[in-house]
Amino acid sequence: MVNERLPGEVQQAVSVFLAAVDAAAPGLVTGFYLVGSVALGDFHPTGAGRGPFSTASDIDFVAVLSRRTDADTAALAGAQARVVAERSRPSFDGCCLTEAELAAGPDGCPGVPCWQSGRFAPAGRFAINPVTFCELARHGVAVRGRQPAELDVWHDPAALRAFTADNLRSYWRPAWRKGRRPGPVRFAVGLTGWYPVWTVLGVSRLHYTLATGEMTSKCGAGRYARESFDPRWHRILDESLALRTGGAEGRRGYRNPLSRRRDTLAYLDATIDAALAL
Repeated sequence: MVNERLPGEVQQAVSVFLAAVDAAAPGLVTGFYLVGSVALGDFHPTGAGRGPFSTASDIDFVAVLSRRTDADTAALAGAQARVVAERSRPSFDGCCLTEAELAAGPDGCPGVPCWQSGRFAPAGRFAINPVTFCELARHGVAVRGRQPAELDVWHDPAALRAFTADNLRSYWRPAWRKGRRPGPVRFAVGLTGWYPVWTVLGVSRLHYTLATGEMTSKCGAGRYARESFDPRWHRILDESLALRTGGAEGRRGYRNPLSRRRDTLAYLDATIDAALAL
């Protein structure tokens, strides 16, 4: 039985997935763990925007497999399809690993069955990185199987730090450059409520990890940044928190999305530099 303390949307998606895969491939999934916003206490099933530009949370998971054959991979794909057919949102994203691969860490993993934004890859690399492994080890919520602390899960703080810094250099700094001189589509995206939530709270999480060695949620990062950074950033941080939580936290402070986009890019620039200087 799925943990009844989990949000209803999470319970439903996990129950459908496990029931479908158990029927198609008995004994295949021996462990199932929630990571991401659910594990970090920051799950929001609804939010501003729609489709890929919704600020709502995803359901992120790691499934542990007893084996991996072509028939098993097909069973996993079919189970995911059942989840999407019954409830396309929140997005149900994750990866499927054996216990040996959990112990080996991301560099020791081959391509594995995984999902991102509803798209299935039979041998992909989505979420095969130090963030997923360290999040599972530190914060994972067990739905099936032993507790994460009882598993042999690769966990390397130095690798997490290096991955975080590289993500700032290789993803976020180029994203900032493109945001400054966007084409029409990118400019339109920059005016959505999704954009400050993704960027402002996203880079704040990375700053938090480099500053503390720990991991936090988007909202946790927003609170941290508001307490730690210059007050000039409070307006965009409050806006981002309000958009993330549907107004339960923070405060909306922009009437003009052009001004919000400008402040988002300024915050992104300053926070990347500050994080990489740690």
